[in-house]
Amino acid sequence: MNKIKFSLFAVIFLCAINFYAQNPKKVYKTGTKLLEDKKYTEAIVQFNSVIELDAAYTNAYIARAKAYEKTDKINKAIDDYLKVINIDSRITDAYYNAGRLYYTQEKYEDALKMLNEATLLDSKSVNALQYKIYTLIKLEDYSNAVIESNKALELSNNCICHYTHGVASDSLGKYNDAQTDYNKVISLNPDYTKAYVALTYVYLKLDKLDDALNIANKAVEKFTEETDVYLARSKVFYKRSDFPSAINDLSKIIVLNPTNELAILLRGIYYQEFNQHQNAITDFSKVILINENNPLAYYKRAISNEEITNYDVAIADFVKFLELAENNKVNEKFIADTKKKLFELNRESDKPEIVLSNPVEKVPGIVRITGISKKVMINGQVEDASNTEYIKIDGNSIKFSKNEQNKDIFEYDLVVEGKSQFSIEVSDVYNNITLINYAIERTEADPPKVTLIKPYASDNGEIYLESNNPTLFIEGRISDENRIKSILIEDVTASYIADEINPSFTATIDITNKNKITIKAIDIYDNEFIMVYVFNREGADLSESNPMGKTWVIFIDNSNYETFASLEGPAKDVSSMKSALNNYQIHNMIHKKDMTKRNLEKFFSIELRDLVKNNNVNSLLIWYAGHGKFINETGYWIPVDAVRDDEFTYFNINSLKASMQSYSKYLTHTLVVTDACESGPSFYQAMRSTPKIRSCDDWKATKFKSSQVFSSAGYELAVDNSQFTKTFAKSLIYNTNACIPIESIVLKVTEAVQKNNNQAPQFGKIAGFEDENGTFFFMKKE
Repeated sequence: MNKIKFSLFAVIFLCAINFYAQNPKKVYKTGTKLLEDKKYTEAIVQFNSVIELDAAYTNAYIARAKAYEKTDKINKAIDDYLKVINIDSRITDAYYNAGRLYYTQEKYEDALKMLNEATLLDSKSVNALQYKIYTLIKLEDYSNAVIESNKALELSNNCICHYTHGVASDSLGKYNDAQTDYNKVISLNPDYTKAYVALTYVYLKLDKLDDALNIANKAVEKFTEETDVYLARSKVFYKRSDFPSAINDLSKIIVLNPTNELAILLRGIYYQEFNQHQNAITDFSKVILINENNPLAYYKRAISNEEITNYDVAIADFVKFLELAENNKVNEKFIADTKKKLFELNRESDKPEIVLSNPVEKVPGIVRITGISKKVMINGQVEDASNTEYIKIDGNSIKFSKNEQNKDIFEYDLVVEGKSQFSIEVSDVYNNITLINYAIERTEADPPKVTLIKPYASDNGEIYLESNNPTLFIEGRISDENRIKSILIEDVTASYIADEINPSFTATIDITNKNKITIKAIDIYDNEFIMVYVFNREGADLSESNPMGKTWVIFIDNSNYETFASLEGPAKDVSSMKSALNNYQIHNMIHKKDMTKRNLEKFFSIELRDLVKNNNVNSLLIWYAGHGKFINETGYWIPVDAVRDDEFTYFNINSLKASMQSYSKYLTHTLVVTDACESGPSFYQAMRSTPKIRSCDDWKATKFKSSQVFSSAGYELAVDNSQFTKTFAKSLIYNTNACIPIESIVLKVTEAVQKNNNQAPQFGKIAGFEDENGTFFFMKKE
């Protein structure tokens, strides 16, 4: 044989071997042998290979499904049967087995679809018919189960067909037919236990108690280890009112199976009806230990506890029963009975208690409502051991609900205009009724007013601290028509005389790491004042060696006038001055806005006096921005409530001087700056020569008293674009020295104003005030 022929022969030979090795029938045969030998995992591998070689090899799918079923891979087995059906829809066994496996998974609708197809393809398939009957019984379609059972009996007169026919007839209430079927089963197969049990129950339904006992006795004699036969006979004994025998049979079941929940429950029920309640309670308790979610065990245990007067325990079990009944199929009669029993067991005679949250009772039966109120929101809760039946306010039934503490709460918007009283009536479910008539006492509605004396707080709630002490002494006054119930500063109760109207108060609080405090004052009618004060610690950080001493600035910003033209300029001027002064050693800046004539008089004559005195102020700058007038050699500041052409409604600068004289003795340096109008010769003594520039090193200038005034020289009302203030602020901002005396600022402002062809401002000493030739220095922060 030449080389070419030999090579060709070799190729053909190898191909033949490969073909033989990959032959699906050969591999299928190997897999089948493994399946017969119960080597299911190896068999599955072989059937996988067959399907890889031939995806339409139906026998391989069927065989693999059997192997899957043997290894409890039911879903995979079903999938294989469905694949067979897709390949060839005429294979009855594929439908049958898919239906059978769906049945085992309790997927009865799917099972019925498959089994219908199986019996349609092969009407004589007894196995398919039998599982179809099982499925119809599970779906409670007993009529069709009987029809299919008749078909099965025509095909096979075996005991299973008679049994399923009997079950279907039994379920339809055809007890005589069922009796015939079960007797036939026993005659065909005397060892078919289920038939004895089923026949016993049919005789019970037919009220053939002797026949029932006879067949049950035969079953017990024949099947001594089967619990179902003892259970059936116990029910026969129970029906015959032979409680001891019934209990004895159930006890035999429990010996065979100590955790048989049904047997223990039934024994408890039989004990209960036999009036052995303690034994019944013991059995119901055992059931609950086995299954804590058995609602009937709680219900029955509650009944026995009620019978022996353990009412609290009975109530707890009834409540638990109702809780479990929500998620379980429970006889509605039991639920209704439980609710009725709980109602009676919880019966009490105490009347409900009404607790008002608003308005609050100051004394029983009397509530206080602010005098201006036309409506009041009434809310409260009912204190009672029982559920509330209704709540009425002035005869009107209102809605109520439960709060987190399971109390009945209510609220109602009541019209109280013209009323001197209202009523609230509450009844619980036991008809215990409380009716209260509340008298209405009208009160004032204004909250207290709080004024801080020390430390002083500006109108915007800012407190300039003077030191970095960890504690702060607070002193203030309360203004209110009524007595004060409480004053709280943070968590500290302030000291005050409780019976005094408009009392003063004091407190010392810890302000370590705090940047604000809250003051809360409540009067006896619960009118409440709450204010948050923010700390400005810049003053506390200033050097104690400041030669000007403690320096305060008072800004008067009048912008929103009633009869004069309103201004935008004063607010801007004050803002620019505050900004300019931020770089200087100012311990406190107080900003007063839109002051009336009364405000100005009270502030300068009383409030500022007390502030200067109580806070040991050394240097004081008063800055006025707003409208001014100069009439008959007298200067005026215009209050926001001033009336045009009514000089009496203006604030006379001479009044300012008179007020300040009373506390000028406490001050070393006083400087009044008014950007409104000329202050007038009665207020100052003008410097006749150019002011002498003072040096920061001139200690006499800082230690000796000064009383100075600097005023714009216009005679008309203010305007919104003040060159006076603009230059004043710039002089401070662009100052590069450690300080700047007022004289330097005066020169710069005067020069700038005159360049704009305006009359030069006036600078001088305040007439009548002590002056030792000192001066006002603005000291820069270090």
